[in-house]
Amino acid sequence: MTGVRIDPRATSTGLPGAGGAAGSRLRALAAGIAGRHALVDLAFAATLVGIALVGFRTGFLGWQWVLAAVAGLVLGLAVAWLGAVRRWPVLLTALVLVAVYFLLGGSLAVRDKLIAGALPSLSTLVDLATTSVTGWKRWLTLLPPVDARGPLLALPWLTGLVGGALTFGVARRWRSAPVVVVAPLVLLVGTIAMGTMQPAAKLVQGVLFALVLILWVVVRAARARASMQNGAGSTARALTGVGLLVVAALAATVVAPHLPGARESDVRHVVRTQLVPPYDVAQFASPLAGFRRYTEPNAAALFDKTILTVKGLPEGTPVRFASLDKYDGLVWGAADRTSEGVPFQQVGSRIAARTTGTEVTATVSVPEDGYRGAWLPTVGSPTAISFTGARAQALADQLWLNTGTETAVVPAGLAGGESYTMSAILPRTAPLDALPEELPVATGASAPTDTAFLDAKVDAWTSTASGAWQKFAAAAKYMSSNGAYTDGGTPNSIEKVYLPGHGLARLSRFVGSTQLAGNDEQYAAALALVGQRLGIPTRVVMGAIPQAGGEVQGKDVHAWVEVQKEDGEWVGLLPTTFLPDRNKKPNEQQLRTEEQKVGAQVPPPAGTNPPSVLQGPDQAQNATDLNKRKKNPFDPSSWPLWLQVLVLALLLPLLVLTAIYGLIRGLKARRRRRHALRGPPTARVAWVWRDLVTDARTLGVAIPTGRSTRLEQAAAFPAPAPAAAVAAAANAQVFGPDEPTDEGPIALLAQAAAVRAELRAGVSRWRRFRSDVSLRPFFDRRTPWSWPRLPKPTLTRPKKAVTAS
Repeated sequence: MTGVRIDPRATSTGLPGAGGAAGSRLRALAAGIAGRHALVDLAFAATLVGIALVGFRTGFLGWQWVLAAVAGLVLGLAVAWLGAVRRWPVLLTALVLVAVYFLLGGSLAVRDKLIAGALPSLSTLVDLATTSVTGWKRWLTLLPPVDARGPLLALPWLTGLVGGALTFGVARRWRSAPVVVVAPLVLLVGTIAMGTMQPAAKLVQGVLFALVLILWVVVRAARARASMQNGAGSTARALTGVGLLVVAALAATVVAPHLPGARESDVRHVVRTQLVPPYDVAQFASPLAGFRRYTEPNAAALFDKTILTVKGLPEGTPVRFASLDKYDGLVWGAADRTSEGVPFQQVGSRIAARTTGTEVTATVSVPEDGYRGAWLPTVGSPTAISFTGARAQALADQLWLNTGTETAVVPAGLAGGESYTMSAILPRTAPLDALPEELPVATGASAPTDTAFLDAKVDAWTSTASGAWQKFAAAAKYMSSNGAYTDGGTPNSIEKVYLPGHGLARLSRFVGSTQLAGNDEQYAAALALVGQRLGIPTRVVMGAIPQAGGEVQGKDVHAWVEVQKEDGEWVGLLPTTFLPDRNKKPNEQQLRTEEQKVGAQVPPPAGTNPPSVLQGPDQAQNATDLNKRKKNPFDPSSWPLWLQVLVLALLLPLLVLTAIYGLIRGLKARRRRRHALRGPPTARVAWVWRDLVTDARTLGVAIPTGRSTRLEQAAAFPAPAPAAAVAAAANAQVFGPDEPTDEGPIALLAQAAAVRAELRAGVSRWRRFRSDVSLRPFFDRRTPWSWPRLPKPTLTRPKKAVTAS
């Protein structure tokens, strides 16, 4: 039929010529791929998204994240390119991206729990689904940089995939030059905001990104500008633009370092610092308060019992239970943040190296009746910790580390039977077992004001010394030479008057006696306070020194002191530098004097964790019942794996997509009805026809544009008669002698709906789906004309008659 043009993609028959429909599609695809403008947009999009992805550099440890991000970027660009060439609806493009994310994310990013090393398993799909939603919070709450292995690699994979598809897809679907700025800018700001306090690449993400983005906008603007003077002047404009960019780059490079926020001392605000509160380690009792559990005699009977086995360490390397850097008048405990502001942060299996020194790998085993507590024994500066055993996953998921004190906490606690492998870097300066004559210590520490009772003793012990370190060393030597060691004694021993603890009252009595008498707890606590009174940054360390075979018994547990050097490094002073010999006991007169002072006082219990709210012989059963009662059936974490996969990976996405599909169809129907009910009757009639034409185009009908009349457009419909009837009715209401009534557009809307239904019945189900999700009608906001626009008349000025003089 004359005037009827059907889009070859809508039917099985193609345009005349070689190849038919298949040939047309291949030619369109080849033209879209080989187009010069498309290649230019591809290069700019890939460059800008790649620069934005550099922001992940400081957030991940290793190179695997680069592979995941680049793979996502390449595939995202490919999907966007194919969608633009094939003119896929936005929803279809999104569905393809979702399929690529799940089908290839396992082998290109997560690379775990795969079938035959390539196909994603149900566990892989669950990891990809949950990481895309909750992985951002976990990544931001972990200590950066995070181990670039495992499910968290789905984050750069997803960002590259979506960023590449969105940036290039917008560039190919919209001709506007400024619109391409939005996607890469949002991506850049997002990666910077979710980065760390250390910038990933200032010049690359600042100057280079701005230059490339400006150049892309200029290129796209020039693409839409009509050529003037037969193209003359384009070279000059290009050179001027390049010159301006060079000047801007130089100015940014020179001026930017002097702007607010550019100096290293300026505060850098990122999401990570605002999201992660300091971990409350005050909920765990200070290990120093329970030191007497390891002495002899003691009801715990740990003095000659193996509580740890450490293999792989050089002989004499101390094992740290906790570094205690805060004294509150009752105990030395671990602060939530160090004096430099370093908090406890959750860590993964690998931790970035923070110092240089000797690298070691140690294996720690805890026997069933051995070490207990939430403080994890570590050495040096840990760089990797991996647990084994039945509780491995629970301990690994809740591992917190303070990189300022190198203290690790597992809230679940070691209960016996655990083992873990730890890689660490031993400090360049080994712990000192003898006091050097000189040590460049830092200054500026301030001791609590209520420890002023130490000043008189410090003056007496250090009267012949000068300088902060010399005074500190003199105090340590006095303790070692003149003190006595007490374990606590048996119930019937007079030595029981030496009470445990290191609060103000206990330390005041400790230094106020005629002879110092105590154990590691009192000596280390007092010496650390002496250092602070002298202005030296000091802290107490609770730990152990393994025997030659790697065994750690209760008698190997000690407390020592660390002091900070001028270069910021902390160096340990082992117990041999300030403790008296263990066999040196208080003299009898001192014992009787202490007995008179203490009298009938009952020693306070050793420090323990806060008691459970569940007491009595039925505690275990009560805890089990309470956990059962607390389970929420709507909490996905309590569901079995198959149900999580069914709901989260299948049903939930299907419901979301169905809701989006219904929403788009509903909005279209509402839009058509609003057009028929609002505005002047003539405009309402014109809108009814315009909406019918727009829907026909989304169904693949090639409707003529330009100055075609309604009847000419109706002739392009597959069934032109019903469409022509609607067009004739519209023309009658618009051009008729009478003004259209309010019922006219409504009746015309019903006629258009019948034509639309007949048109939909004549195409495939896939074509109907593409039409339903097409967003083209929402962008058709031009005022519909009631009749074709006539060309403006050309007015010519009559030439003046030339008369001969």
